[in-house]
Amino acid sequence: MPIYLLGSSYYLHTRIGGKQVKRSLRTSYQRVAIIRAITLLDSLMRKDLPQKYELDLSRGILKADGDEDHARLMQALQAMQQLQQAQPQAPAPVAAPVQADDPTALKLAELLEKFLLLKKVTQATAIAYKNCIEEISKFLKNPAITRITASDVTRYQEFLAEKGNGVRTIDNKISIVRAVFNFAVKQGYTRNGNPAQNRALLTKKQRLKGGYAIFEKEEIEQFFNSEFFKEQEEKDPDYTTAVLFGLFTGCRIGEITSLKKDNFKKSTTEINYLVIRDSKTNAGIREVPLHPYLLERISEFLDKKTDKIFKYVEKEGKGTGNAVGKKFARNLESAKITREKLVFHSLRKFVNNELMKNGVSLENRCQFIGHEIENVNVAIYTNKINVDELAAAIFPTLEKFRDLIGEKKAPWEGLVSDFSELIDPM
Repeated sequence: MPIYLLGSSYYLHTRIGGKQVKRSLRTSYQRVAIIRAITLLDSLMRKDLPQKYELDLSRGILKADGDEDHARLMQALQAMQQLQQAQPQAPAPVAAPVQADDPTALKLAELLEKFLLLKKVTQATAIAYKNCIEEISKFLKNPAITRITASDVTRYQEFLAEKGNGVRTIDNKISIVRAVFNFAVKQGYTRNGNPAQNRALLTKKQRLKGGYAIFEKEEIEQFFNSEFFKEQEEKDPDYTTAVLFGLFTGCRIGEITSLKKDNFKKSTTEINYLVIRDSKTNAGIREVPLHPYLLERISEFLDKKTDKIFKYVEKEGKGTGNAVGKKFARNLESAKITREKLVFHSLRKFVNNELMKNGVSLENRCQFIGHEIENVNVAIYTNKINVDELAAAIFPTLEKFRDLIGEKKAPWEGLVSDFSELIDPM
């Protein structure tokens, strides 16, 4: 073909009917230039010559009018055949082979068994993990963990949303899947990475903003002085005692409802305190000083107990505090407290907030509440605060709660050990 490369484009350069023709083919690819040159030559020859051939291989049409026209047709046909022969033929598409399962690859349920064997988690956490892993396994039809992809996790998220789960619940379940896969990667059960990584729907800021609300003082007063709460002190002292523990210790509901008599201790200076041995986090395993007024208020209830303090039993995936949480919601409604996102956990937030406002240090607050301190100086280079010092820092704030719940008494003074005889040292 009479084409040549000039700069970055091929050009057609020939003579037709005694006239010089020079046209850019507007491509730097030789094969494309040949095709365009043939098409351009055909167009020019049809325009300038009285006898014209017709060539349309797609429809199987080859027509010529006279010997000269036929010769041009053959020339064009030969050029096209040479082009086709020069082009490599694409292989026929072959269906991708189905990836066979690695016979040694674990299923999700098997992976979870190994996770729970090596990881120390609470019974409630273990149940929540089992429920979640069973759900996603059933949804994905129980594949090997090496076959689970990010798109599978997305489909699971959509499935949860269609079932009516909120964004926070979906994120919580995906965090379980992510934790289990992180374990699989770390232990070498898979080399495919974590399909649940970076799949959270809420940002950290959104999670904090969308969390439980903090009680206001007026609401605390309204709640504890409601007719509902006063009635339950007679009908259901387990409920009212658990709520009082929440206000005066800031403990999580599961930490409270799982208490036994041997969790109660007394220091050498006669300060009564709780030993929390099982908690959501390592920081939650702590000693919590008990304000004398709390012990005075619940002494009759405690005197009747020999082992387990509360009647509540473990509910599958919900710990021991589910019944308290439900009655707490009814208490709020009865007290006409309608602000959203107020739950039992809001008591814990209220306690921490009041301690902060009363000038209690971060270190004391974190140890009392059971929060991690993300500071190397504090977390590594300081000693744990003993229970007597913690009581001295915390009790003045807790004393102010008495007025809120209807106990109009003299300011706190020397009450640290006034009621210490209520619990024998252990």
